[in-house]
Amino acid sequence: MIRKPFDTFSRYAWFVLLYTVFISTTGVLVRFSGSGAGCGNSWPLCYGQVVPPPTALETVIEFSHRIISGLGFVAVMALAWWAVKRYPRGHQVRTAALVAAVLMITETLAGASLVIFDWVVDDLSWGRVVVMAVHLTNTHLLVAAVAVTAWLASGGSFVCPREQGAWARWLVGGLGFIWLVSALGAIVALNEVVHAWEAGGGLPAEFQAQARVVRAMLPVHITAAVAGLAYLTLAVRRLGLFWSPLRPLAHGVLMLYGLQLLLGALNAWMGMPGWVQLLHLLVGYGIWVGWLFVALETLLTGPQPVPQPAPQAAAH
Repeated sequence: MIRKPFDTFSRYAWFVLLYTVFISTTGVLVRFSGSGAGCGNSWPLCYGQVVPPPTALETVIEFSHRIISGLGFVAVMALAWWAVKRYPRGHQVRTAALVAAVLMITETLAGASLVIFDWVVDDLSWGRVVVMAVHLTNTHLLVAAVAVTAWLASGGSFVCPREQGAWARWLVGGLGFIWLVSALGAIVALNEVVHAWEAGGGLPAEFQAQARVVRAMLPVHITAAVAGLAYLTLAVRRLGLFWSPLRPLAHGVLMLYGLQLLLGALNAWMGMPGWVQLLHLLVGYGIWVGWLFVALETLLTGPQPVPQPAPQAAAH
């Protein structure tokens, strides 16, 4: 899949990809530890201070996440600046890096809105429900943009699905399925807020409607996840990827998806413990990035013909 030795820029791009995924995992830590209000509703300062005193664990966790996210912002902006300096106008690497920079800005704004509007900890307002899905969508697009930048800088070349035949829809549909399952999962994760309210004496009246939606999303999420695995398996077969040089990558994505279903079941059975949520998220990004690379490579090479069984000799 990588067509040339790593140079300094491509190495940095791959590092930024890994770091961007790491930022997302720290965001999950903030949520399930109840540290979203660790700096109050002030942003980007923490309780109005540049460096707050470590008076509470929640403050330490939230402030650490902000430092990590801030470094990620700088890293993506540096990637875009470097791409502009290194590649001419209109070059695919330059375009992908600039898209990543724009998405990092919107990512920062989405995260900031959760803090500024107090859509954290035990809040279950419609604003939080919607922004959780929007935030996850933006994160997926950001990870994809950085991944495409790294892939292009390592010798890849982007081919628009519209320039290919109808078979390319299988690849785009796979990305759509993975995104849908993840976006539903972001809403389903708010069930931990519902459980916390119920354990503490019951949901406030203003959160009753939202709680019904959050609960209803669980069976939808499960159905979509199972359908997604069936879709990806069929897509791999229809595109001949079981018989192509991309077979190890395609198999890896399908195995990760199977693991994701097991982690999802474990998550529900154990009451959504933090460590399972972290694993669930990491595997989800593995599926997202893995299928993205399957799509990019297949758009370049085209589908492989499915081998036909040899005809049997007629009996005499």
